[in-house]
Amino acid sequence: MDLSIVIPAFNEAKRLPKTLSVIADYLRDDSRVTEVIVVDDGSIDTTADVVRQASMPIRLIQFPKNMGKGAAVRTGMVAAEGEWRYLCDADLSTPIGDMEKLWARRHDADIVLGSRRVAGAEVTHHQARWKEFLGRAGNWLIQLLIAPGIADTQCGFKLFSRRTIPLFEQQRLNRWGYDFEILYLARLAGRSIIEVPVQWANDERSTVRTSAYLTTLLDLLKIFNNRFRGYYKF
Repeated sequence: MDLSIVIPAFNEAKRLPKTLSVIADYLRDDSRVTEVIVVDDGSIDTTADVVRQASMPIRLIQFPKNMGKGAAVRTGMVAAEGEWRYLCDADLSTPIGDMEKLWARRHDADIVLGSRRVAGAEVTHHQARWKEFLGRAGNWLIQLLIAPGIADTQCGFKLFSRRTIPLFEQQRLNRWGYDFEILYLARLAGRSIIEVPVQWANDERSTVRTSAYLTTLLDLLKIFNNRFRGYYKF
């Protein structure tokens, strides 16, 4: 199989129908052998029913309770069968067509990151200024402590080679810090990473709570601590 599209979802019954329809239309004439996986992270709405009613075959993985986005991403990535695995947020804040920008660079690195902060990126609808400030401050800390040189660790659109799956098997964080934990592990394992500019638009219906910023900071400190305690080994 050429490509897996992995979509973590928590209470996404309102946004998923359009997202899955757009992806189905996009893949209809695609020559790649592709699977779509939705990991339902213990939703209490009708997310699972939406997936079952989609117009294309979808592998649905359901958690009995909410485990966190990191756990959903890890489960979907390990379960996927594609040589390349595209991580895709349920809101399609980056258009599905921008996946091709990452796909075109797949032979240049093991991990191709969609980025909102490199030359050529386009943010068409911004977050609130205080959220953008916290995001940039957080990224500064992430670069300082564990991921130097990566301008945007948190964009939810990334392409991973099958070779990176052992990274997910070592991933420990179940919440928001999974992004930079994986990138830290990739550096430890000698995997190559590049960033590619994408288009991105903030969705006002985002399910990310303000408390996620504090959780992300705590996750960053956990990784910084774990690196000195020998938790990560390759």
